Amino acid sequence: MTQSNSSNRGPVTIADAAVMALAKASYERCRAAPDFFPAFYRAFLATCPEAAPLFAHTDFAKQNNLLRHAVGLLLIFPNQPAGEPTLLSRLAERHSRRDLKIDPALYAPFIDSLIATVRQFDSEFTPATEAAWRATVRMGVEYMRAKY
Repeated sequence: MTQSNSSNRGPVTIADAAVMALAKASYERCRAAPDFFPAFYRAFLATCPEAAPLFAHTDFAKQNNLLRHAVGLLLIFPNQPAGEPTLLSRLAERHSRRDLKIDPALYAPFIDSLIATVRQFDSEFTPATEAAWRATVRMGVEYMRAKY
């Protein structure tokens, strides 16, 4: 069964909408915790030390706000109309070889660290929550990789 959607990506099924809603609800619980974003960066840099030089001169107060916004974009991206520019276009360009040169190989440890941090902060975290996060952010991450 599907519900109508203005997206050119195809109809969003009720199951897809439920998966996205589960991930978004989890994110709302997590982002309410003051230490969620700093904890993510600690996990990410511990898991992926090769990313540490990219953050050498980072103002983490500002970076945490940027991450808050970026994760929100990743969670709504699958339900957006196809075509350029997308709501991730600026973020993708900033991370591309033309600007920050963020190696697409860093996206997998980024997502794994994000899920590990969600697991730590979401009191309602389950395997279904993890699957919802992974399914929901997959399209945005693939877009970011493709725009490198």
